[in-house]
Formats: sequence, structure tokens, C-alpha cells
Amino acid sequence: MSNYKIPLNFKAGEFKLGEIETGAGDCLELDYNNEYQLITYNVPRYGGEARLYTVPRELMPDALTVVYDSNGTIEKVELSGTRLIYIYYKSVMVPERVIMKFVKAEADKISDVIIKRKQTLQRIFIEKFYDGEAVDIAVKTATAEEVQAVIDKYDGEITAADNSGNFPIENRLEIDRETLGVMLMCTDSLLKNRLYNKAAETFAERIKSRVLKKIRTAEDFRFIMEEYD
Repeated sequence: MSNYKIPLNFKAGEFKLGEIETGAGDCLELDYNNEYQLITYNVPRYGGEARLYTVPRELMPDALTVVYDSNGTIEKVELSGTRLIYIYYKSVMVPERVIMKFVKAEADKISDVIIKRKQTLQRIFIEKFYDGEAVDIAVKTATAEEVQAVIDKYDGEITAADNSGNFPIENRLEIDRETLGVMLMCTDSLLKNRLYNKAAETFAERIKSRVLKKIRTAEDFRFIMEEYD
């Protein structure tokens, strides 16, 4: 187990972990389990434990970068400049704004992919899951041919076509769930479920408003949101 202390206040700019003087003061303490490639830390300000899996040994700790705002207050910690490890919210009003902006941007990217496929769709599913730690929000699409194939497979059972799990995984486009998971873990524990539910609803609304205007839909088209376990 390795421990890395990152000051919550330093100086403006972006720094590699090795460029930061730890010194005294409040710190974000990252515990890294080399065997399981796992980062854990207690979230400053809001409390609660964050856990990040599959963090490659060869990237720790040299690939950690820390961004501080113009006042020298920590903004975020990333791995290799792309994977979010920690985000600092300056007030309880901030997380909702940050998370919804992120979700809308992800929905826009996924919408563009669906539109570019130029398929006639009979089902669009929004799949969602959250257990307080792992989070997943995704779209799965199905053409009329795929819907009929599922119905045939289940001996004419029409309701089988309303279960996203019966369609190919290749039809699935998911949000950047690692980033969303960190965003949720770093906020107040009382807000997490509400923000997750709003994120899923916002994502679905964004997909619906952007995609349905620009694709063809088959007879008996359905837009279905479902939570899996």
C-alpha cells in the first residue's frame, strides 16, 4: 500500500505530483493498493470513501496531475491528463451544475453516433444502474429486424422486445461512467442518489430531443428507460 498526500491549497497551475510540496495543511490522501490496482481516499469536505478500480501500476504515481485554480485551491486530480481521480466542489450548489453539463455533453456525443448510423429504429433503450459506487447510464438501439429476431427467438413473445438485455451489446453506447462515478463520489452523500436520478433523466431527455428529430423510426417505435441490477 502506498500513500500520496496532495495539498488542497498550493499555487495556481497544473502540476505533476512530484512537483508539489506537501508541507503542512489539509491534504487529499490517496491510498494505492498495488496488488489490486485500487485507489481509495476519504473525500475532503463531504466525507465518505471513494474507490477507483483498475488504476495501472505502471502509471502510479508519476502520471498523476493536479490542477489548482487562480487562488491556489485544488480543482481536480487526473491520471495521464484524461482519467478523473478527484474533483473539488466549492459549494453544495456546484455539483449539480457540473454533472448536468457533463451528462449533456456525453449525450450529445452519443446522439451524433446514433444519427450517423442512419438506421431505422424500433426501440431506443436508456439503461441505468447505480449502487452508490458504480454508476452506468447508456443507450441501446434496435432496428425492426432486430426486434423481430428477438420476438421469433422467444416464440412470438412480443414483450421480449421491450427488454434491452435481449439485444446485442454492440448496439450499446455508454456514458463515460468512470468520470461520472468520481463526480458523484466527490459530492455530499445525501445528494448522490438525487443527482444520479437527475443525470439519468437529463441524459434520456437529451437523447430523445436530439435523436428523434434526425432518424427514421419504425412502426411500434418505443423509447424505454429501464434500471438493471
